[in-house]
Amino acid sequence: MHEESLVESTQRDQLARLEFFDMPAFFQASLDRPVIHRFPARCTRLLSIAACFLAMSAPCLNQDLVAQESGENSVPSSPVVNSTDFTADKIREAHRKSHQGFSSDELILQDELRDAFLQELGIDPNQESQFDRQRAALRALLQLRKRGDLNVPTTQRSSEASESINAAIPTAEIAIRTVLDRHDAMIDDVLCDPRMRNELQEEAERLSKGISPETVRRAVLRLRKSRRLRPELVLRVADWDRSVTTHPMKQLNLDSLPNTPGVYLFRDSTGYLYIGEAIRLRDRIGDHLRGSHNAGLASILGDDATNPVTLELHAFPNDSPAKKLTVRRAYESELIRSRHPRFNLQP
Repeated sequence: MHEESLVESTQRDQLARLEFFDMPAFFQASLDRPVIHRFPARCTRLLSIAACFLAMSAPCLNQDLVAQESGENSVPSSPVVNSTDFTADKIREAHRKSHQGFSSDELILQDELRDAFLQELGIDPNQESQFDRQRAALRALLQLRKRGDLNVPTTQRSSEASESINAAIPTAEIAIRTVLDRHDAMIDDVLCDPRMRNELQEEAERLSKGISPETVRRAVLRLRKSRRLRPELVLRVADWDRSVTTHPMKQLNLDSLPNTPGVYLFRDSTGYLYIGEAIRLRDRIGDHLRGSHNAGLASILGDDATNPVTLELHAFPNDSPAKKLTVRRAYESELIRSRHPRFNLQP
């Protein structure tokens, strides 16, 4: 009896954490989504299944939610570096010698400061064989700062104008969300890991050629501080061997796209344009290329010379739960709710 009550309590706690998810919005009237209203019972069962998944995943999801909102991160999945390489005294000393009066966040953001810090620890920032040590050292620095154990005064601030950071926010949001979704990572993982940091910039460059890497990172931190990157828990529950890829529309090879169930997102440097779901992604994208039913999207796809459009695919295996329409609609609706695409009706 006690165990049964504990499970029920855990489920209630997890559903409470999804208050921003707004599941009833999945069933709200929508001109282009009438099918949803024909399957209320199936949608309700989907919610029950999601609640069970959340209850079983409670420890991990609790940790992830608290970590994301506080700026903390989960333990990285790549090889662990011997922690004795980076004692607190070594990290503090390396930071003291390299930070030039800036905060630890600035040291993570600025290439020159970061490289100087790593070199103080005997790490070549450009040597791929030392990338794991680089990430471990930067994470150790952030952990000291978060515990209040860095004890190094900050006397300098970044001189970058707030306007330029704000202008980069739409691009930065798309780029960081793509990398986070692709690797099931946290923000500090991306900023500390040189591979994911480079990937973040590659995704930003797809949307805004020549955008400064430091500006992208500052915009990411501003998004986190404003809580615009809150975790989309349903996406974490619905992993199911998902693959996330991006494709510039100008060079799109339709035959190379997966023809499996999934969700697709059109975006440009101004933000997300349109999000949809499909049982066969390749066929659905082909429909849009031949003439999208959405007039606003069709006009942009027909002329993206000044603001290139990219396609982001969240593809699932054919035998995954995403083969069910209600599951794809739930996934699609959560993306629409949190990412506000310009040409979708908001759920």
